[in-house]
Amino acid sequence: MGVKLSTEFLDKWKHIINTVDKTDIPTHLIDKVVIRLFGPEEEVDSKQIINITTLKEQGFHEDEIEEVINETLYELNDFIDSVDFFLDIEAVAQEVQPETDKMLNTSFNNIKE
Repeated sequence: MGVKLSTEFLDKWKHIINTVDKTDIPTHLIDKVVIRLFGPEEEVDSKQIINITTLKEQGFHEDEIEEVINETLYELNDFIDSVDFFLDIEAVAQEVQPETDKMLNTSFNNIKE
């Protein structure tokens, strides 16, 4: 991967991400998808997890991962109670931070002038 990010840095991004309403998430930013199914919670099968990180490690491409998610949601549609998407905080931070740095640098330079 790229640069290793500090725990403090990642904690700041976790806070930012947790306060944003997410409606459309690129698959390369997802860590896992947890699908909760109707039924007693003590049943082991009352949820299904799609581990996106594992799929990436196995060589799946983004379009293939999206297909796995869509097919699973389609197959389980009648039994789904809720779906939770867990983000890969490091991937989000690495994607967003360079743009944030550019914006802040531009703003800082405009203030100096």
